[in-house]
Amino acid sequence: MITNKLFFLLILVFSFSLMATGQPLSLVTPLANSVKESSGLIYLNGRLITHNDSGGASALYELDTLSGNISRSVVLSNATNNDWEDICEDGTYIYVADFGNNNGNRTNLKVYRLLIADYLSTTNDSVLVDTISFGYADQTDFSSSTFSTNFDAEALIAYGDSLYVFTKNWGDNWTNIYALPKVPGNYSIPKIDSIDVQGLITGGTYDAAANSILLSGYTVNSPFLVEVKDFVNTSFSEGTVNRITVTPPSGYSIQIESITHLGQDQYFLTAEDSFTGDAGLFRWENLLISGLESLVDVPYSIYPNPASNFIQLDYSGFASVEIYDMLGVLHKRSTGKRIDLLGLEAGMYLVVVRIDDQVYTERLIVW
Repeated sequence: MITNKLFFLLILVFSFSLMATGQPLSLVTPLANSVKESSGLIYLNGRLITHNDSGGASALYELDTLSGNISRSVVLSNATNNDWEDICEDGTYIYVADFGNNNGNRTNLKVYRLLIADYLSTTNDSVLVDTISFGYADQTDFSSSTFSTNFDAEALIAYGDSLYVFTKNWGDNWTNIYALPKVPGNYSIPKIDSIDVQGLITGGTYDAAANSILLSGYTVNSPFLVEVKDFVNTSFSEGTVNRITVTPPSGYSIQIESITHLGQDQYFLTAEDSFTGDAGLFRWENLLISGLESLVDVPYSIYPNPASNFIQLDYSGFASVEIYDMLGVLHKRSTGKRIDLLGLEAGMYLVVVRIDDQVYTERLIVW
C-alpha cells in the first residue's frame, strides 16, 4: 500500500525533469541508510545532530561529515517518535518537534525538551525529556484532510523566550507562524503571523548574530530557501523576505527536509531519500545573493494544491482560467472562482490564469 507521503513523492517524479535551475548545493556526503529519513538538523558544540521522521527510533544521531555515518546516538528514553520533523536549541536546551501532521487530524502535538548538559554528559547514551504539549488555537476541524491541511508543521526555531512553529501549508503554500512557550505544559497557541512562501516549508534555523531566519522547503519543481531578516520583535513578515531556488547535486533528492546554521553565512542541509533521488548532506553559502527572488505577490491565489475535487481561485476583477495537461490538451475552462476537477486523472497539470491582459501559469497536482 502506498502511503500518502509516498504518493505525493510519486507525483513529484512526474515534474522532476521540470526542476528549475537555482543556486547549487554542494554535496558533503551521502547519508547512511540508518538516517536516510533525516528530518531535523542542529550544529552544537562542533557536533552535527539529526533525527529521522515518523516511525523512526526516538533517538538523536551525530553525523560523521566525512562518511555520512552515525558516530553516536542518544535515545530519548521517555519520548515517542510519532512524527519528528525538526530540532533546535537555545544554548541551554535542545527541542525536538513531534508535530508532523500531514492529515491535519492530530491532537497530540508536542515538543520534547532536554538539557544540552545532559545530552553532552550522559554516560549511557540515554536522556530523559520534558514535554511541551500544544494545539493550534485557530483549529476547530480535526477531520482528515490529506494534502490540504494548513495545520501540518515541519519547522521550529528558538527565538528570545519562545519557540516558533512555521507550518507546512498544503492548502495555500503559505507558512503560518505560532508562538509556543519553552516551559513544559499544555498550551493552545495563537497564530501571530503568516508569510507567502510559495511552497511547502520543511525546516528552519535562526542566526542570532545576523538576527535572521532561514527556512527550507520544496515545491513540485524544486527545493528553495526563504530568508527572513530585518524584522523587529516578532513581526517576521514585515522584515525583508527573500526566496532562493536551490539545486541539489545530480542523483540526490529534491526533498530538502532540514537546515542548520554553521556560522559566517554557512549552512548544512539534509535531503530525505525519495523517488527523486538519494538522501544527502549538503552545504550552502549565503552569498547575499545572486539569484534572489523577491516574494512579490501575484494578484490571485489558488488552493488547495494538490487537489482532488476542486480548486478555488481568489482574485479581484475579471479572470479566465484554463487547465491543460502536460501535453498541452485543454481540459477545463472557467470564469468562475471554483473549478470542478471531476473527470481529471491523477497527475500534473498547468493552470493558466488571465487577468487584465496578464497571463500567469501555475502547476497543479491532481490526486
